[in-house]
Amino acid sequence: MFKKILVFLSLFTLIALGGCSLFRAIKIEIPDQQVTEGQELVVDLNQFVLSSVSDGISFSVSSGPGRIDGKNYVFTSLPGDSENSPFNVRVSASDEGKSGVAEFLINVNPIPEGEKAEIKLSGETAEESEEIIDDFVKRNPENPEGHAIRGAMKAIPELLKLLEIYNSQIGSLDIAGTFDRSEILSGFEELVSNPDQVVQSILADIRARLLNMKLRSALILRNPELLVNFLASSSSIAENSGYSTCGEIGDFQDEMEEYADSLQEVWDDISYLSGEMKIVVKVFLNEFDWDKDGVVESDRELMLEVVSEDNSMTHTESFRLYTDILFLEKEPKGDHIVSIEVDPDGGDAVFDLDFWFMISQGLEIEYAPGFDENDYLVIDEGEIAILKMLVGSALSSARAFTVYDLEPSEAFMEYLENADDEIDPPEIDTNNDGNIDASEVKAFIGTSFLTFRNPSKSPLWLSSIRDILLEAPETTMLLADDLLSDTQTEDNKHNLTSQWYIPFSQNAYDAMEENADEQRELLDYIRPNGEDLDTEIPVDEKTIILRLYNIFDHPERFSDLLSFFPTLINYEMLEGIEFPDPTFGGVVVNLPKTISPDN
Repeated sequence: MFKKILVFLSLFTLIALGGCSLFRAIKIEIPDQQVTEGQELVVDLNQFVLSSVSDGISFSVSSGPGRIDGKNYVFTSLPGDSENSPFNVRVSASDEGKSGVAEFLINVNPIPEGEKAEIKLSGETAEESEEIIDDFVKRNPENPEGHAIRGAMKAIPELLKLLEIYNSQIGSLDIAGTFDRSEILSGFEELVSNPDQVVQSILADIRARLLNMKLRSALILRNPELLVNFLASSSSIAENSGYSTCGEIGDFQDEMEEYADSLQEVWDDISYLSGEMKIVVKVFLNEFDWDKDGVVESDRELMLEVVSEDNSMTHTESFRLYTDILFLEKEPKGDHIVSIEVDPDGGDAVFDLDFWFMISQGLEIEYAPGFDENDYLVIDEGEIAILKMLVGSALSSARAFTVYDLEPSEAFMEYLENADDEIDPPEIDTNNDGNIDASEVKAFIGTSFLTFRNPSKSPLWLSSIRDILLEAPETTMLLADDLLSDTQTEDNKHNLTSQWYIPFSQNAYDAMEENADEQRELLDYIRPNGEDLDTEIPVDEKTIILRLYNIFDHPERFSDLLSFFPTLINYEMLEGIEFPDPTFGGVVVNLPKTISPDN
């Protein structure tokens, strides 16, 4: 009898414990779904719940793409999804202690030929759009468009951080032309009439740097006494550098390093794109809360609060972006601007399509600002190319500024403050042997000056500068292809890289292609194991050759730039200069160990 009771209790316990979950499980069955790229799939999950549940049932995505919106499962498909289709999705349901799971597949069909998908980006949809793109990149990790759009979404805020970084220096910046309407508009007109000027500017900058390197090398090799003159004039350079106290340079470099790290993420995404996009992003600039007052006022123009000074007087004024600055050409009362901030009493409208369209067409502006739902911009491969140029320029500049420690020693800075017009070379010659060598220069200026700020990261930062530069020709052609294809259609009025705004012909395309080829030739000097640069500078009947690519191929050799500083032999008479490493880390070929004025 006791055994029967024990068996009964055991069965009851098993039913109570094991059967509890059986009776309290939610049964949910979701059939496989079909969607076409560019469409949004919305599945009402309630209709697939086969158990009795309350109105408080909730759902979540346990694995796979998509998101939950209320009681709906939402999957936004974009061009590229069909390549990795189908996607497995696992949805969980829970209600008053009960739970259930369903799995289903999403089969994605390719977008029809010639069609494009659209993403609307505004303040209200920004978070959702970022989530959609992040989800898209996660399920399609090699898709270039997903990466490029994610990078573009982050690019503008990151580029605007420069304003915050330089905000403390605004008083010393030359921004007198900020409120000069004619300069702003003429700059825009020049841009749209010369679409290859950015490319030519980059090309000219590279040429100028190489030419400057040639000239400096020639001058120093033929006139060694210039090194003494350089040392003697260092005080005036420091006085004009804008750095007044020790520590400021290091703090600014730390800030720039942090900025570069965040910008690196943007570059890593935006640099993926190399061809035509099938995803178009519509950006409604007026639908962001630019003045951060908690309310989006898309039909009222933005206002700027400007603080300026004139002698001993301070003026605080508010300027409407279009009406006052661009149309009426109002200027601050003071001749020195102290700060510029967004005025919360204004609206959030920053873009009027009609205004810029009239400018681009050379029409007379009889203007009263009006902002509506038609004021949006389209981002395609042309805008991505321009953002890529801007981000690459900002990132490479930030990295260049943070590779080396640029802060001299406190003792050196104090010496400059107390010194007269020039540095006395004997102050450097601590050995009192009549020569000045690298160790004495380092001791004088600072042992860490021009050394890697971060021994593990600085070599990577130096190499990354080359990687950015090598992208320039392809970025140029990405822009050129877009300019040629975006003709004057009605839809392209919202595209600032269309021929509505940038007149572009086959001849202009050919010119940009030629510029890209010239860029490639110049960049051959810094490619891995690249070409030698013949400087045509003769020394001892030999031509000096530069192997610039070794700077990036072997960055570890350049961890201490002052170690290459030559010894000045009997600097008062300058009998000669002796190089501790005449190859400069493998960059220079045919440079003799010692050069005298008689060479």
